Amino acid sequence: MALSEAEQARYARQLVIPGFSPITQEALAAARVHVVGAGEVAGPALIYLAQAGVGTLLLDDGLDVASEDGAAWLYAQDQVGQPRTFAAAAALKSVSEYARARPFATGAQPTAALICGGSPGTAREAAERARLAGIAHVVAATSRDGGEVISIPPGAPCYACASRPGMGVLDRAIFGAAVGALAALELILLITGSSSGPIGRRIELVLGNIQMRPTSRLPGCACARGRNA
Repeated sequence: MALSEAEQARYARQLVIPGFSPITQEALAAARVHVVGAGEVAGPALIYLAQAGVGTLLLDDGLDVASEDGAAWLYAQDQVGQPRTFAAAAALKSVSEYARARPFATGAQPTAALICGGSPGTAREAAERARLAGIAHVVAATSRDGGEVISIPPGAPCYACASRPGMGVLDRAIFGAAVGALAALELILLITGSSSGPIGRRIELVLGNIQMRPTSRLPGCACARGRNA
């Protein structure tokens, strides 16, 4: 669907970015992103995705808002005790009139996924579901000194191949907003087709320094079936 005049005005600044165009903006508007987690990594990412023009954000988090969730950029103190999913959806309404945020439900058909789960096990399970569904996904996790963002287009090495031990073991980390912002950018690149083919990459944030490297497949991993390992 072509952008309206109001949408063109709303996204005028990003439409002039080299490689960006009304077609890429339309791809964002058509995207349905399954967002696993709504804490301090996912919160900033959700704001960025909504402001960038992602059309539908399907929120998937089973926790309630806690007093320390102010770092997620979405919640006020009077929302403590409310389900994160509904509180986040309400907050995102004020971020962009063009983004629809709603709880993820069985039977939903996302076109991409952002995984900011609270534990390594949650991240692995969600990433594997996205891989089996054949959709692009990004996994973000924090560590004591930074974090990592793993970009996984269809056909790329899976999260189990690409992640490293020690990620996501902390419930709270001061690098959550930075990791979430990086994850949102990586997902936008995947949705708009700005990434180069089925090549995954891992971005490591260590004490403010960023390193990027392509991911590689572990021998014998299930994600290699039907492909060259």
